[in-house]
Amino acid sequence: MSIQTKQKQIIDYFVKEKEKKEELVLEIGYQCNWDKPLMEQVLGGDDLLEGQYQYYQNQDDFDIEYFSENYNDQKQRLDQFLDKPEKIKKKNKGYPVGISNLGNGCNFSYLLQIIFYNPKLVEQILQYKKLDSSFGDLSQSNNQFMNLFQIVIANQLISNQQYFKPTEFYQAIKDFERQILNSSVLNENFRDIIEYFTIFLKLIDYSLSKNLEKQHNQQNIFMNEYLEKQYTIKNDNMNQIQLVMSIKHYQIYNFLYKEIIENKNKIKELPENLIFTIERDIQQNKKTEEKFYFPQKLYLDFVLDDKQTSKQASLKVQKYITEQVKTLPMYYQLNKQAEAFENVVTYYESQPMYEEFILKSLKFEHQKKVEELKKQFPNNCDILNKELQDSSKNFYQLAQIVAQACNGSESNYYLYQFNFCLNKWFKYNDTEVIIQTEEEVIADTIKNGIILIYLSYEQKKEVQRYQNELNEIDKIRDQLKLNSIVMHNLLNKIPKEIFKKVLEENEKFLKKQ
Repeated sequence: MSIQTKQKQIIDYFVKEKEKKEELVLEIGYQCNWDKPLMEQVLGGDDLLEGQYQYYQNQDDFDIEYFSENYNDQKQRLDQFLDKPEKIKKKNKGYPVGISNLGNGCNFSYLLQIIFYNPKLVEQILQYKKLDSSFGDLSQSNNQFMNLFQIVIANQLISNQQYFKPTEFYQAIKDFERQILNSSVLNENFRDIIEYFTIFLKLIDYSLSKNLEKQHNQQNIFMNEYLEKQYTIKNDNMNQIQLVMSIKHYQIYNFLYKEIIENKNKIKELPENLIFTIERDIQQNKKTEEKFYFPQKLYLDFVLDDKQTSKQASLKVQKYITEQVKTLPMYYQLNKQAEAFENVVTYYESQPMYEEFILKSLKFEHQKKVEELKKQFPNNCDILNKELQDSSKNFYQLAQIVAQACNGSESNYYLYQFNFCLNKWFKYNDTEVIIQTEEEVIADTIKNGIILIYLSYEQKKEVQRYQNELNEIDKIRDQLKLNSIVMHNLLNKIPKEIFKKVLEENEKFLKKQ
């Protein structure tokens, strides 16, 4: 029996015989990995998770501490889902559509938003044609994965909802990966977020390449040429999709100098999307907020294995790092002073009564220290950028940031996305999408950023064109009807049956507002 057939039987059982809502069955199903006895316990008890406890405590590997840690959060979320369903609001003009995280997939939301802002990849996904049945159940899982992915993208393009919940797609990802890679992409308890991202890209790669037999050129990470060009960093030793930086490197140029120039590990070819990860873990489930600096623009001739291009740039980087590292003691001194002023300002503002003049003076002194800090290494990347920019042929612009906020053992991941057309940063935090100032984004990222994604000059132009088209679509969302003549090239790429389905749902939603 295929996975899809089994799931359908379980859904029919609970919907038809137990008279449960299909949306609820799907929600509980993916949480319980479609374990029917466990679903019986969870859906049948007065307390939603009491049955889960009773079921699991009889298992040999039951861990009461782990269960207790997660029990309250799961119960609260499920109680809200059942008893207090939130009414989804209409999104504001000019704001993107949010995506709800599901189950344990705290990376799920930002992952889809990152993919959505890769225009050519979005086009390939929308234009995907179904596989025939030559791969049996694997063909069915693959087609389900891509069909639901197309629906997700269509909602991002034309839905008027503030956010949507792609429950079925979440399950389809798990099913497809379980079959093709014999693992579970959404079990991030055992994976770091970049591994999660890599595996998700590989699933897309298998689908777009229509090669489900896992046979491809081992020198390449991806079979699909576009994905390879977009995400693969190529060098002699090993191709990779990320450059991993330690917090001890202080800043991005210092990392590149140490790892590329000093270690003589020049890169053969840079991708269009250049991904850096910042290692902040100091022990399990804990991270440091020690500051790590980066510019919004990178000039990267010096990292390439091209003597004509990189020699002069390498010398400039070497000179900058050698001279600036000597000033680190001054940086630490100023940083302590700035933090002390910040603490005093915070304390003074918390008092029921205070002198406005004194507060202004304290803030002025704090700002003076902050401005001095900007001139110190490792915060002064702009000094090097001025040296490199005139002769550089390899320019990259910061476009996306993944940050991690921690509260005890709890972690929350969120995404910052820059809109080049609107010249604004958007923060995607699960269902909430808000505008943030550049100062807020950079300040948060210095302490909490864990992934930085830079775009090449050509990719930036492509994304800017795409974002302009998204802005134009956003202006007409309310007017889109089933009988509308769609003039937008991007909307015409949505499969007709999906376009019709999403528009029908959107019209129903608008009528309720």
